[in-house]
Amino acid sequence: MAMEFTVETIHEETIKPASPTPPSLNTFHLSRIDQISPVYIPLILWYPNDIDAGVVDDFGKCKERSQRLKKSLSQTLGGFYPFAGRMRSNFIECNDEGVDYIEARVNCLLQDIFKQPNVELQKKLIPIQMESGEAATGRVLLVKVNFFECGGIAIGICISHKIADMFTLSIFVKSWAAMAQDSSQVVLPELLSLSSLFPPMDLPSEATEMEVNGEKFPTRRLVFDASKILMLKAKAASTDVPQPTRIEVVTALLWKCAMAAATSNRGGLTQPSALAQTVNLRKRMNPPQPENCIGNLVSFFIAQTQDFETELQGLVHQLRNGIREFGENSARRLAFSGILERIQEFSNLYMRGDEIDFYTCSSWCRFELYGADFGWGKPRWVCHVGALHPKLFILVDSSDGEGIEAWVCLSKDEMAFLECNEELLQFASVNPSVIA
Repeated sequence: MAMEFTVETIHEETIKPASPTPPSLNTFHLSRIDQISPVYIPLILWYPNDIDAGVVDDFGKCKERSQRLKKSLSQTLGGFYPFAGRMRSNFIECNDEGVDYIEARVNCLLQDIFKQPNVELQKKLIPIQMESGEAATGRVLLVKVNFFECGGIAIGICISHKIADMFTLSIFVKSWAAMAQDSSQVVLPELLSLSSLFPPMDLPSEATEMEVNGEKFPTRRLVFDASKILMLKAKAASTDVPQPTRIEVVTALLWKCAMAAATSNRGGLTQPSALAQTVNLRKRMNPPQPENCIGNLVSFFIAQTQDFETELQGLVHQLRNGIREFGENSARRLAFSGILERIQEFSNLYMRGDEIDFYTCSSWCRFELYGADFGWGKPRWVCHVGALHPKLFILVDSSDGEGIEAWVCLSKDEMAFLECNEELLQFASVNPSVIA
């Protein structure tokens, strides 16, 4: 059983940009893609106290590190000034009201959580819940710095999905960490309003807010070590896809096992299935957009099973076909109409939930989140904190950059079948210890 712990808020303040935003930049318009994402993206970066590993309750060291975080956050916000503003229905008011910064004490050791991570308990370490209406109408960015009795720190970050995709958040985190070390590697964002590419709709504020029915769906952390991924690649390889990627094989296996769980939950009744895989559009646009462009520059391709295809090689082939067709067709004409077509296709499949098993996979791999060194070493662990809706897979690099941690959200009944899937357990460990 996971260890219970309490989190006590000890200080709250607002961090404002070190330099004021000019009045001419007071309004940052949202794109239509931004408008349909009214939730927070959560992220937790975990830093053990490796320097003074034997010290217990090293609160002074934690406060010293927090001061560095606050100073560098203020400096970083100068370049990312929309993040210090306030969300309105169709735009961000860049008024420098600032970022909520919370300090909290946790009554346990970092390694106590590492031994058996618990998704629900980890939600205590983020500054606001993902489904909060603030994501659509209020604060853009919030930070919570959690101090552990061992001197370790967990930095919980939430950013409104209406201004950022996960790639945007990774750019911000890397820039913040570089600023904390006075590094020349600080990445300045391209603050190009995507509204010129994807004009927003004129919607009332309530139309861009998310309703959550209160039902909780279990999320499980499945860890695929690099050695197991090599074995999985060998099993998934075929004449159609002789060299599948690690993302393809892990996604295909999760898709296969999730379909099996859904079929078992229906008493053996099979039905068609589809999977939407998110795609970073920055390099795929014509012309390409800057790599450090902030906003929701994402789309997705959709792979569908053929004749109830459930074999691993066949699913990998469908995923490869999906990204190939996306590159050949969509990328050349990625414009307002093309994006709308993808959104409509996604919506149509989602609404057919009673007749098709529809899954979504979002990959956070290769975002270099484990490189976020604020001056006391790189994070030991980077994690998500669960999902609001079922049939979702989120893939995150493991600390070695070769393995994958998959955060899988399904209905309670389907999750019970998934956790017992023998093929899945050949390649994945269910919530192992973070520390070897």
